[in-house]
Amino acid sequence: MKGVLFFRFLTGIFFVTTAMAIAGEPPPPAAEISLKAEVNKAFITIGDPVEYTVTIRHSPEVQVLSSIPPPGEDFLKIKKVEDIHPSEGTALVEGRRYTLTAFQLGEFVLEPVQIQYRVGGGEAQTLTAEKIFLTVKSVAEGEVKTDIRGIKQVLAMPLGRTGLLFTLILLILGVSLILFRILGRKKTAILTPAEPLLSPEEQALGALHQLFDSDWIRRGKFREYYLRFSEILRLYFERRLQIAALEATTEEILRAMRQQELPLDLRTQIQDVLEFSDLAKFAKWKPEPPQIIQTNQVAKQIIESLRPKSETEGTHGH
Repeated sequence: MKGVLFFRFLTGIFFVTTAMAIAGEPPPPAAEISLKAEVNKAFITIGDPVEYTVTIRHSPEVQVLSSIPPPGEDFLKIKKVEDIHPSEGTALVEGRRYTLTAFQLGEFVLEPVQIQYRVGGGEAQTLTAEKIFLTVKSVAEGEVKTDIRGIKQVLAMPLGRTGLLFTLILLILGVSLILFRILGRKKTAILTPAEPLLSPEEQALGALHQLFDSDWIRRGKFREYYLRFSEILRLYFERRLQIAALEATTEEILRAMRQQELPLDLRTQIQDVLEFSDLAKFAKWKPEPPQIIQTNQVAKQIIESLRPKSETEGTHGH
C-alpha cells in the first residue's frame, strides 16, 4: 500500500513539473514582414537628384524569394544604386537606394514594388508597396534670382570745365533720345489699333483644336496628350469661373464648382472628363479611339455650356 502511494506521489510531481516547464516556455515568435518604398522629396526639377529607397524588414523565419526591382525608366534616369542593411535588433533588414534624375516635366507615378516571400516551408506569397507620386517642375518655376557677382566700387573721375560741359551735352542728348523714343511709341500706339483679347472660350477652344490636330495620340504619347488636355481645361476654369484650378486636385475643383451652384449634370460632365484625363496621365492607361473622340466632344460641350448667355445670343444673332 505504501509503495502504491509513493508511486502516485512521484507521478504527480512529474506531471506538475512538466506542466510548469511547458507554461514557462515563451511562445514561438510570429512571422513578420513589411515592405516600404519612399522618396526623399515629392517635387523636383529637371536634373535635380531624388533618392528612391525600398526597404524590406522581416523576422528570421521569413525567406525573401525575389530581389528589389529597379524603378521604370520611362521618365527617370538611374544615376547611382547602393544596397543598404541597417541594423534593427533581431529583425533582418535589407534594402536598396536609387539616386534618380528626371528629364521631362509633368506629374508621374512610380509603379508599386512587389516582392515574393514565404514563411518556413510554406507557399510563396506576394507583398506590394504603395505607389509613389512625383512632380517634375521647371527649373525657373518659383526661383528667386540673385546676382552673385560683387558690387564694384564707384571710380572717382576728376572733371574740369571741359569735362563738365561734355558731360552736360551727353546728358542732354540722352534725355532727348529717351523722350523721342517715348513720343514715337505713343504715336505708334495711337496709329495701331490694339488687338482684341481672346475670350476664355475662344482661347480654350483654339487650344483644344490645336491639341486634337496634333499627332501625339498617333505616336502613342497619351500621357503628354492628357497633361495638355487637363491644363487647357483647368486654365479655362480659372478664367471663366475665377477658381484656382491649375494647382488644384480634381476633387478640389469639383468642390469649388459646387459652391458656385453649377448644374449637377454639368458638374458630372466635368468630373468625368477630369477623372478620364487623370487616369490617362497617372495610370499609363491607353484609351480606345472612340473614348478619346467622345471625351474631346464632351470637353467642347462643357466650354459651350459655361459660355455667358449674352455671348451665346450674340453668336446666334450673327
